[in-house]
Amino acid sequence: MVVLAGLTALYAFRLAFVGAPVFPPDLKESFLARPWGIYPHAFFGSVAMILGPFQFNRGLLRNRARHRRLGQVYVAACLIAGVAGLYMAFYSYGGIITNLGFGGLAVALLTTTGLAFRAIKGRQVATHREWMIRSYALIFAAVTLRIEIPLLMTATQGNFDFTYRVVAWLCWVPNLILAETMVRRTRLTAAAGLPVFGT
Repeated sequence: MVVLAGLTALYAFRLAFVGAPVFPPDLKESFLARPWGIYPHAFFGSVAMILGPFQFNRGLLRNRARHRRLGQVYVAACLIAGVAGLYMAFYSYGGIITNLGFGGLAVALLTTTGLAFRAIKGRQVATHREWMIRSYALIFAAVTLRIEIPLLMTATQGNFDFTYRVVAWLCWVPNLILAETMVRRTRLTAAAGLPVFGT
């Protein structure tokens, strides 16, 4: 997970720092028309993607001050990336299907991250952990999207229109389902009196 997140973040950082020369051809026109959307989305999404896995590290969690500082950066990065992503979703390639797909991802990211922050402010550690699992699963959509696009392009013989419409949903809905499965398993583990990761 860390390796895939790191590689995807490096790719997204290239979008943020290099710009037009590395924009995907089918999306270049939209990106060029809305630099104030794509650049913050790519940059802060990458920051969140890199920080996320370390926030689940047992050793780091024991250092509460460091975990809190990195968590604050993660939350801020998610919120900026989510707002920028929601804006870009209105203009996403593929019409209403991708508008709703990527818009739903942005809203879900903002909601889960906000609820995670609210939970920890209320000292609800277990609830905070659960919402952070969901939040990072949604950030990880950037990774699954880049895995799924070439696979679907091959399966559809290069039909980018169809591929992008499917990926707008496929990149994050299964991630969220998997995250929910993990959350429910950690609840059962805790109920059985067994140690839960990060504790």
